Amino acid sequence: MQKITPLVLLCVAVAACAVSRVEPVAIPLAYKATPANAGMLGSLSCNAISQVQVTDARSDKTLGVRTHESKPLKAEVSAASDPATWVRDGVQAVLAQNGVNLQGSGPKLLVSLDTLRTTESIWYRSSYGAQVVLTGQLQAASGKVCWKGTGAGSGSNYGYSGSIQNYQETLNSALDAATVQMAQSQAFKDALCQCGN
Repeated sequence: MQKITPLVLLCVAVAACAVSRVEPVAIPLAYKATPANAGMLGSLSCNAISQVQVTDARSDKTLGVRTHESKPLKAEVSAASDPATWVRDGVQAVLAQNGVNLQGSGPKLLVSLDTLRTTESIWYRSSYGAQVVLTGQLQAASGKVCWKGTGAGSGSNYGYSGSIQNYQETLNSALDAATVQMAQSQAFKDALCQCGN
């Protein structure tokens, strides 16, 4: 009788748990604020924005792709809700956490969603990645653009394959980073004061 070693048992266990099919997934984009964003923009002399408007400027509306690490398997990832609404919710939340008043006074913040991509690398668990690139403009009531800048952010995660929660956490982390990079520039802060009319 052949002796079964622990290494053989481990290999059998891993093979049994490895993902053998890769299916398309649709991710509901749901923003959840992270307390760590508070205070990230530093001090603001002026802190009013009348509204945040977001346009989805991407030509490719898919979110990304799921790929298997050892097999020629892949599937598309799509959004099950409106990306522009998700970006608006995230940008507004980060600004509010940093003392920006989102009411009737102040300039408009016009945001273009330029990049929104995910990756999922699958074995028996998955590594997740996301990238978000935003272009923002502060516009006075007269229509004059007082500031234009960009923000890029990335997020990563690890866990169960095809997990909606893992996708959402990764995407929200990337959106937070892009928003903070866009809004923490001194030019943005100065424009909040200079762009009121």
